[in-house]
Amino acid sequence: MRNVLLPALVVALLAPVNAAAQDWRNLSQSRARTGERALRVNVEYGAGLLELRPAQDGILYRTRMRYDAQAFTPELKYADGRLSIEIEGGQIRGRHMKGGNLDLALSTEVPLDLELQFGAAEARIDLGGMRLTKAAIKTGASKTVVNISSPNPQVCSSLEIEVGAAQFEVNSLGNLHVERLRLSGGVGEVLLDFRGAWETNLRADIEMGLGSLTLRVPRGLGLRVQKQGILSGFDSQGLVKRGEVYFSENWERAERRLTIDLEAALGSIRVVWVDG
Repeated sequence: MRNVLLPALVVALLAPVNAAAQDWRNLSQSRARTGERALRVNVEYGAGLLELRPAQDGILYRTRMRYDAQAFTPELKYADGRLSIEIEGGQIRGRHMKGGNLDLALSTEVPLDLELQFGAAEARIDLGGMRLTKAAIKTGASKTVVNISSPNPQVCSSLEIEVGAAQFEVNSLGNLHVERLRLSGGVGEVLLDFRGAWETNLRADIEMGLGSLTLRVPRGLGLRVQKQGILSGFDSQGLVKRGEVYFSENWERAERRLTIDLEAALGSIRVVWVDG
């Protein structure tokens, strides 16, 4: 009986280890620019580290990914100026996913339509110098930092952001030259930094749930805020209330203006005036 039970016990002890075994693999691909007039990019990424950056001159895109083949099946497709990257996950319970990553570089030489969607990931995104015409970012339970480190050479018609239970930060939004911003935030912390080289006026529609929102606004920019949601705290320092609308003191004479329609529930909203 002891000879029968001992092998069975060994199998039972080893089973969880085998179930969570990982098969790490690497996949890379790059494409030189060959006369493309535009690039449309769609990325769906499940878990791990996502890094996006400007590519070197002459490169349309370059991607490198490390993934667990036991949990994910990557698909990378390119045709006629359209790049699609999808990493679909299966059973990942009990797996340590921090080793996975997606490193993507995109051209700064052609107009770019960008859509990013990711879940339980940490994202480090630099859109500096990219010729963005339109962008959308959707996050799940993630920590995301977006930098626009240098100005967009053209006007971006819209930026749409959907934030789940996450920390989300955008720096130097003024460099994006975006005309319309739409943000929907759930449970998390959101920071929008509007510093940068402003060349257009911006209208922002923001909906916040249970999270906190910080608006970092450069001095000299005209600011108008219309707020709905009596249950949310609002730190309106530096603003003058006229009826149901808040204005910066320089609103009428400002060269560039930021207009915010804000709807919030149980969160907190804070305006911070900064140089730049």
